[in-house]
Amino acid sequence: MLSAVCCLFPLAVLSGADAMSAGAQPLGELKVRTEMAIERMLSDAIPAFTEDFILADVALDPAYPRRFSNYSGDLSGRYIGAFAMTDPGAMLAKHPGLVPKLLTHQRGDGRFGSMDLVYSPETIALDHMALLWGNGRLLVGLMEYQSVAPSDEVLEASRRLGDFLMGVYEACANEAVAARVKNRGAAGMICFSQLVEGLVMLANATGEADYIEGAARAAECLPEERGKQHSHGYLTTLRGMVMLYEANRNPEVLARVESLFGALIASDDYHVYGGVQEYFGSKARDEGCSEADFLRLSLQLWRVTGKMDYLERAEHCLVNQFYANQFETGDFGHHVYFADGVAPFQGVGRAWWCCTMHGLRACRDVWDAAVTVDGDLVRVNLFQGVQWADAARALTLTTAADGTHVLSVAKAPVEGVRVQVRRPAWAKEVVLTVNGDIVEVRADSGYLELPNALKAGDRLTIALTYKYRLVKRDSASIEPSELTSNPVDAVLFCGPWLLGVDEGDNGPFFGEPWGGNRINLPAQPQAGDTSGGALEVPGAHVSATYTHDGFPGEYPVTLRPMSERTAHDPVTFAAWLNYRAKE
Repeated sequence: MLSAVCCLFPLAVLSGADAMSAGAQPLGELKVRTEMAIERMLSDAIPAFTEDFILADVALDPAYPRRFSNYSGDLSGRYIGAFAMTDPGAMLAKHPGLVPKLLTHQRGDGRFGSMDLVYSPETIALDHMALLWGNGRLLVGLMEYQSVAPSDEVLEASRRLGDFLMGVYEACANEAVAARVKNRGAAGMICFSQLVEGLVMLANATGEADYIEGAARAAECLPEERGKQHSHGYLTTLRGMVMLYEANRNPEVLARVESLFGALIASDDYHVYGGVQEYFGSKARDEGCSEADFLRLSLQLWRVTGKMDYLERAEHCLVNQFYANQFETGDFGHHVYFADGVAPFQGVGRAWWCCTMHGLRACRDVWDAAVTVDGDLVRVNLFQGVQWADAARALTLTTAADGTHVLSVAKAPVEGVRVQVRRPAWAKEVVLTVNGDIVEVRADSGYLELPNALKAGDRLTIALTYKYRLVKRDSASIEPSELTSNPVDAVLFCGPWLLGVDEGDNGPFFGEPWGGNRINLPAQPQAGDTSGGALEVPGAHVSATYTHDGFPGEYPVTLRPMSERTAHDPVTFAAWLNYRAKE
C-alpha cells in the first residue's frame, strides 16, 4: 500500500529529545488506516500534494489559486505536522526542501500570508481571523517538525511567528471584534483562541514563560457558549487548554475544560455515533477534523485525570465516527447525517484541505495511547494493534481472526513485565490466559492486573465477550432479550461498535419505502462470519433477518460496524432501525 519511500519512524530522523514515544508503531487496522492516509498524500491522486500545492497558502501566487489560501499556513502546517508525527522520512524523501522553502515566505513581522491585513480593532474582519487560524496551525506544524528534526532555523522562525501572534492580542481581544465575528463559523473567535496549542508548544521548546502567558490570554477569548461555532476550532482550543494545564498546572484551566466538555456531552451537539457535527447547533454534516479533535481531547483528558470515562468516550469515537469518516482513498472529510444514519455528501466530501492531514495526525495519538508505561507497569488501554518498546521491553498487541487480542512479549528484563489490561465497560466478560492457561486477576481502578510478571516469549490472550445493547432515541438502553413483537426504534451496539445496515452489501434493503423495515433480532445475537478484509472487525457482525415495508417476505441481513464504510465508495448506512424480537 505504501510507496517505497514510506517507512514509519525512520530512526535517523527521530533524533529530537521531545519526540513522542518513538518506540510505538501501529499494527493491524490502525496501521492500515494510517498508511492509507499517508499514501494518499504521497500519491499522484487528484489533487496531488506537490510542493507548490502544499505551499500555496504561504506563497499566495495569483497564478496558482488554491482553495483556502487565505487561511495562510493551514494546509502547509498540517501537512508538515502530520508527517512529522507519523512518517517524517516519507515527507523528507518526497519533498526534501519543503520546510526550508516554506520559511522563505515568512514576512517581516513574523506572519505568513498577506501583509495587507492590518490588525486593529477597527479593521479586523473575517480574512484577518482566517490568517490567524492558518498561522496558528502552521506554528503547531513547525513545532511538531522541530520535535523530530530540530534546527535553529525552524525554532527561530517559530519564535518570530509566536511573537506576531501574541502581538495582535490587544487588537483581537475586545468586545467589538468578538461581536463582529460572532457565529461566523470557521472565521470566528475560535481562530484566535486556538492559538493556545501552538504557543504552549513554543514555550515548551524555548523555555520562555511569556508564551505560556500568551496562551492563557488566548484561552480566555473562547466564548463560554458554543453557539454556532466551528466545532473543530472550539475543540482545538480545549485541547490547547489541556496542554496549558500540563504546562502551568493551574487547576482552574483543567476545571474549565472538564466543565465545557461535560456540557458538550450532555447536549444535543454530541450524538450517539461518538462525535460532533461540523458546526454546533447544526445537523447538516460532520467533519473529519472535528472527530479527530474529539478523539484527541478525550485521550488528553484521560491522560491528565486518569478518569476512565474519557478513555471510553475516546474509543467510542475512534471505532465509530472517526473510523467511519475515513474514505476508501485514505482521505477524511464530510458525510451527511440524517435522521436514521449516514449518507454520502452531496459532493465528494473528501476534505483534502484539512481533514486528511488532521485525521492522520489523530492516528498518532491513538497508537501512543494503546499501550502505555508507568514505571515498571505496562498497561493495555485500547484494543488496537500496536508494537511498543523501550530499552528493556518489547511487546506486540495484535487482534486474531477470532476477535481475541494477543499481547506477545519479545523482550523483557529478568524480573519480567508487570501488565494491566483495561476492563472495558462494553465487555460482558474478560478472560485472560497466559500461554494457554487461564489466570486469576486482580481488579484495580478499571484494569485487570496479572498476578505474575510476563517473561520474554510469553503470550497473553485477551478474550472479550461483547455486550449487545440497544439504545433508543431517549438514550434509554435495553437488551435484545427484552424486545417484543412491537418494533423499537434504536441503534444496536456490539461491544464498542455501532452496527447497522450498509447499502454497499445490502442494496435491496434500501428500496423504497425502507424507513419502516423491521429487523428481526435474536434474543441472543450471534457473531456472523467476515471475509477477512483489512478493515473488517472480527466478531462484530450480526446475522439477522428483516421484513421490508414495501413487499412481503423475510430476508437475510448482516448488521455490521459503521467503521467498515471506509472499505467502499460512500453509500447510505442505516443506524437507527426498527428492532423487534425474532420469533
